[in-house]
Amino acid sequence: MVWDIYWGLALGFILSSLIRAFVSTESISARLGKNSVTAIGLSTLFGAISSSCSYAAASMARTLMIKGSTWSNAVVFMVASTNLVFEIFIVIVSLLGWAFFGGEVIGGLFFIIISAILISWFFPAKVKEEAKEHIEASEGKTSDDAHAHHHMESSCCHHSMNMDNKDEHSPQPGLFAELKTASGHYYMDVTMVGRDILIGLVVASVLMVLVPEAFWKGLFLTGNSSLPHFLVLSWNAVVGILIAIFAFVCSVGNIVMAAVLWQGGISFGGVIAFILSDLVTIPMLMVFRKYYGNKTMWYLLAILVVSIFVTSLFLDYSFAALHWIPKARTGGMQMTNEGFKWNYQTYLNLFFIPVSIAYFYWGRKSMK
Repeated sequence: MVWDIYWGLALGFILSSLIRAFVSTESISARLGKNSVTAIGLSTLFGAISSSCSYAAASMARTLMIKGSTWSNAVVFMVASTNLVFEIFIVIVSLLGWAFFGGEVIGGLFFIIISAILISWFFPAKVKEEAKEHIEASEGKTSDDAHAHHHMESSCCHHSMNMDNKDEHSPQPGLFAELKTASGHYYMDVTMVGRDILIGLVVASVLMVLVPEAFWKGLFLTGNSSLPHFLVLSWNAVVGILIAIFAFVCSVGNIVMAAVLWQGGISFGGVIAFILSDLVTIPMLMVFRKYYGNKTMWYLLAILVVSIFVTSLFLDYSFAALHWIPKARTGGMQMTNEGFKWNYQTYLNLFFIPVSIAYFYWGRKSMK
């Protein structure tokens, strides 16, 4: 699995770091102060060209809030930043196939629309005021103080806020300086998300070997004809969300686990629900509580979970009607005994392995 996804991850993280270095937060933050189709589109675009690190996405969303963004636009940015980025798309195609790529893109956009509407309609002014007080109270603190209990989150968010919030009156850096900044983004993203990817690979590998097929079929009600189809699909969506919440695996790392769930018999929409739930894992909820307070955390959890659930059912029914749901349960990941082969994947890995390692160490050096 590592060999299958390495070149795609390296390419995705490198592209993401380059785009982040050349597009500053200041360039669009002033346009996100009201809820409109244009603002939602800009939030989606900016999130999609940003990092897939969930903690960095939360930090950047908070930065946008400080600069005047609405809640809807800030949440849209987080959703796009963790679900509509290069590296996630590449890994999804590698491990699950093109149908899930379509599900992730369409589902991610649908999730954005639903969550933006729900936040606009059902996010109380009292809760917004509490969140504003928390933001103002912590704005003067250093990143190390604000994240004392989460070292990796501290590093990622401190880096994001310092590197993305450039003074518009400062001299413009040259190309080499921008590339050096990009390598810093790459280093921090890999440092943060790499842990989750490794956890996802290890957990997925163990589950593929040790958990019997009968367990997954029982959990996901596979082949159950005694219950209404709607209830089975709803149950799969709920289970996908719950597994994600307690798995603690965020961002790209949960794609590997999603492949295991798909092989185990979860519904198509259940897979996407699991992938989209990286913003409601327990560590992310703790970040929301620290940033905005308890009430805001619970409201965000409720709105995001409802949006994910609705998105899951929408994908199940719409893709089934279009006959887009794969019949095979392997996707792009199969357990084979094939030996080493000289193919496009081999050449890409032989190129990206040394390039990504060199870029990583350049980024680490630039952070000192």
